[in-house]
Amino acid sequence: MKARWSNAFTLIELLVVIAIVALLLAILIPALAGARRAARSTACLSNLRQNGTGLVAYSGDHKERVIPSYNMTGTTGGAGVPLDGWGPILDRDGYIESAERSVRTSLYCPETVDREGVASGQTGTDPNNPKGWLDWPFERLGSANAAVTIPDRGFEKILRVAYWINAVNPIGGTVAVEQDLHYTGSVGYGVGGNGLLIQQTKVGAFVRPHTLVALADGLYAGRQRDNRIGAANSRIGYRHPGKGGGAANAAFADGHCAALAGTEFPRALGGKNVASDVREENFYGRPTVYANPERVLGP
Repeated sequence: MKARWSNAFTLIELLVVIAIVALLLAILIPALAGARRAARSTACLSNLRQNGTGLVAYSGDHKERVIPSYNMTGTTGGAGVPLDGWGPILDRDGYIESAERSVRTSLYCPETVDREGVASGQTGTDPNNPKGWLDWPFERLGSANAAVTIPDRGFEKILRVAYWINAVNPIGGTVAVEQDLHYTGSVGYGVGGNGLLIQQTKVGAFVRPHTLVALADGLYAGRQRDNRIGAANSRIGYRHPGKGGGAANAAFADGHCAALAGTEFPRALGGKNVASDVREENFYGRPTVYANPERVLGP
């Protein structure tokens, strides 16, 4: 009698194959997710390079004046005072190109959390708010922001922006105006407590452009003192993997870009920040939020 051979798998063989496939998936899925995040971080850096190049080109075309964070009209801000913003300015003047509320432009990081980050006027304590977006131009209406166009100034569309600009941005109150403190400022703000208006910063105010942060993952502007992970009302969005709970990509005043870990992003004086810590963070060739750190923090 001839023996009968079967080509079918035994139950044990099937279980072994299933276990191997499950193991490979357990290994590959996190690796693929990490690769996707790395790709989105690279795309974010590319966006910032485009924006940074636009900022440098703007200064070259405007007698070395830095693009305003906003243009104002001799006021402390509020209803009836539309704020245009650096992003809409770059778009209007042809340095970049964006579409109405588009998320596929150089103004929007691919890792942005889909939420209006300052819907209530500040980012508060929710760590996802600084990872969100803000529609520009807009008006400040008490504790909220309302997107508006400004046709008489050439701003005829609303742009979704997911980057922060390093600016003197004291909107909402009357304070003494300090010129050329950070990368740029809310031009026309005032009259300040010392009787001055904010004027456009000139590139000559930058002591070390290659270390001066111009743009970063986040939204809106200012509050340089509160830009670490976990700080209330931080406007820096740590959207990418990195030390200290995440990293924020940044564009510098000379146009180059790099990632800054949550424990490395430089802070400004103010609040509970210790002056010696702030000095340490902004000196010795490290990234800085000050146009001239020595002027503010001492030699």
